[in-house]
Amino acid sequence: MTAAGARTQGFELETRFAGRARPVRETPVQVIASWLCCAYVLSQIYMVPVWLVGPSWSVWPSLADFVIPIMLVLLPFLKRAGVGVPPEIVTLQRLFLVLGGGLVLSYLVLTLDPFHLNSAVMFNDKGQAVGLYQLYRVCQSLIVFWIALCAPLNGSRRRRLCHMVGITFWISAALLLADYFHVLSTPMLAPHIPRDLQLAGPWAYYSRGVVGQPVGTIGFHHVYPSIQLLVLAALYLHLLSERHFWLHALVLSGLGVCGFVGGSRSGFVAICVFIAGVVVSHMRRFLAMVVTATMLIIAALQFSESVSRAFAAAVERQSTISSSYEDDGFAGRVEIWNERVVLLNDNPLLWLVGTGFGSAVQSGSNGHMLYLHITLECGLIGLAAFLAVMWRILALLWRRSDTRVVYFATIALLVSALTQETFYPVPALSQFGSLFLLCVAIAVRGTDRQRMKVTA
Repeated sequence: MTAAGARTQGFELETRFAGRARPVRETPVQVIASWLCCAYVLSQIYMVPVWLVGPSWSVWPSLADFVIPIMLVLLPFLKRAGVGVPPEIVTLQRLFLVLGGGLVLSYLVLTLDPFHLNSAVMFNDKGQAVGLYQLYRVCQSLIVFWIALCAPLNGSRRRRLCHMVGITFWISAALLLADYFHVLSTPMLAPHIPRDLQLAGPWAYYSRGVVGQPVGTIGFHHVYPSIQLLVLAALYLHLLSERHFWLHALVLSGLGVCGFVGGSRSGFVAICVFIAGVVVSHMRRFLAMVVTATMLIIAALQFSESVSRAFAAAVERQSTISSSYEDDGFAGRVEIWNERVVLLNDNPLLWLVGTGFGSAVQSGSNGHMLYLHITLECGLIGLAAFLAVMWRILALLWRRSDTRVVYFATIALLVSALTQETFYPVPALSQFGSLFLLCVAIAVRGTDRQRMKVTA
């Protein structure tokens, strides 16, 4: 195939199957899907609600919430387009559908409890509303995952997506640092958010400027920015060409600095695990990252006294990681974990099936540990299903060397889940699950030349 032919719009050459290559025409729907992936990534820059409409502050739509309905409209057309997907990814899709079906069943039978089977927790409307919200977020995540699998990702579109991810990462990081160094404040970033706590919920703290830790425009909880930037960095490094060696080092250095000043100790630990995995597999990146980060920090500390004071505050907080258990740095998590385990022990059947998807608020607070929280709401059956999905994702990411960076990001996030509900569709993490699945879909599907289309 000539160079001119390779650049022809509307065609792409997929992996050889049965000894021959087959050109596949891109439909307009597929092209739109690729642009929607870019739009969804860019929407992550500003995750503050832009339209204050809905029954609760938790469903006030952000920019990303306007992109996903368009994706939903495209789904039936993409199905008819017959985009080829490798069999191992089909298996992952089916696991997601089984997991989603199980969550719906848990909500209908245990959370709504129409047959009065669940006597372990007191029924109220709050658990019903939370469960419905969580199902809404799960559906959004599956839609984004499917679109990312089906959208064409040839050379030019891959580069475009890489640029969009890079723009999103750097702007999000810059806004987080601007918030930390008081260049910008959250009330300036969201002047339209009400300050009434009953009306706006936790977003009221954002609009008042009393979040407590820098969050930029990613969310109202300090954990969200760290893991959001981690996933964006992983996707960015995956899409970047290997020849951009110093840019890789700069991304890792910027991620490390943001994680350090971000205020979330679990997020910072996750970022450290991710960086360690990446640099150990590429020692040249480690040396370049150390040089880059050292130069940036020394320059900042040398030329700005305010920066020095700000970094001193970050050092003071992050230095408590190793002693957080003794100093109650878990913010009461140990007591919460004990209470949740006592509830499960008092009703042994709950260890198997849980109290119902979304029902944790009916018996107390969230589990503040992903694995415990899943067990609390969905039982060990739900935990086993979640671990099976994550095991499949990790197995797919480990197979190719170019997806190892996303593999390390997934491992790091699973580590962070020991003290927070990292992958759970809680309001504090908003669109995180959808962004993570978009990253996984883009990584495991490979480029269009790596994909296989089975012919009859």
